[in-house]
Amino acid sequence: MNNKVTFEDVISGKSKKLIIDCIYENKQPNKDMSCRVLPKLMKVQNTGGFRPIGEYKNNFAVKYVVLYSTGEDIYWQDDLDEELGLFIYYGDNQRAGRDILDTKLGGNLILQKSFELACSGNLDDRKKIPPFFLFQKDENANVKFSGLLVPGYKNINEKEWLTALWAKRNEGGRFQNYKAMFTVLDTEDGSIANPNNASIDLQWIDDLLNGKGYDSEHAPKAWKNWIDKSVYKPLTVNVDSRIRTKEEQLPKEKERLEMLQYIHDYFYNKERKSDATNFEPFAIALTTLADTNIISCDNTRPSKDGGRDGVGEYRIMNGLNQALKTVFAVEAKCYDLNNSAGVKETSRLISRIRHRQFGVFVTTSYVDIQAYKEIIEDEHPIAIIAGADIIDILYQNEITDLHKLKEYLNNNFPKE
Repeated sequence: MNNKVTFEDVISGKSKKLIIDCIYENKQPNKDMSCRVLPKLMKVQNTGGFRPIGEYKNNFAVKYVVLYSTGEDIYWQDDLDEELGLFIYYGDNQRAGRDILDTKLGGNLILQKSFELACSGNLDDRKKIPPFFLFQKDENANVKFSGLLVPGYKNINEKEWLTALWAKRNEGGRFQNYKAMFTVLDTEDGSIANPNNASIDLQWIDDLLNGKGYDSEHAPKAWKNWIDKSVYKPLTVNVDSRIRTKEEQLPKEKERLEMLQYIHDYFYNKERKSDATNFEPFAIALTTLADTNIISCDNTRPSKDGGRDGVGEYRIMNGLNQALKTVFAVEAKCYDLNNSAGVKETSRLISRIRHRQFGVFVTTSYVDIQAYKEIIEDEHPIAIIAGADIIDILYQNEITDLHKLKEYLNNNFPKE
């Protein structure tokens, strides 16, 4: 259970630290903006996902930036990968016909300059890079501190750290926005003032405001080491493979449930009252959309599938001239949303996987607890794409409502 800090503790100064995954609570009842804790805690403005302090237009002198991620924008889903210590953040341009750098709060301009400086080997340049503090929305609009960020990631090419993407919203009009990759720093070494303590002293915020952030005894050693030597030390955790419940495998929102139900009804063979083979090409296309490392994936002939609905080739170590390749199998089940896939269905795929291969199990419903438990505990190399995952993949590819789904299915999987 997360530790919590009250609004009163923040105002009184009783709370003096930023602690990973600590919840900072708003004043209750949360009637207006004056009850919000984040501006009091970090001395930033009250609204927006991008909250910088300092000058950025004429003279780049940003003291620090607070990134507030709500996870509510279906078009730009920020993503914190706790296993890698990698945070994907999307910029603040969302208006058609506007330049990517012409935003109200200058978020994209700050991203561009910060990432440009992050690629520099000059210490004076790197000292100009502001620290980024990540907060995520929790219940009742409370905020959770999720880490200290720096631009870039050690295992990803610099060219990919900051990329411009094209997008288009329902109301029409194309625009570009930034996709930025940040490292969540492991601050376990603490600071000079407080060694071997991962928490960040709020005195550093005051020192940053006074232009003394780099020289502050409260500056995290990991941050100073990154500025000085470009050393990336991500905060990584071991994420245990978890058995997901039915509720976790199916969409919660009404609109997403309607999309999933439409997919089932579109492909299900009512006359045969069985799993329709015409669902298989869709499942294969979905699998390909889920991972860019897939080279190819083809539908197998029903009479000669060897127990597999699809067979594909997957590339490992993409950055090498001679990347490794392996084969994977796909099993597709177009089941009613309340009809689970069990041990019988998953065992069929498991038994067909050969040495050094893996499988992808795609279902419009969910995998029951017993089958899921067997896959996890016996460490079978099976990836599960359940109902909620199907809709997530579609959303990531801008198929975000029933109208777009119908158009996608009719164009790519027309009925005979």
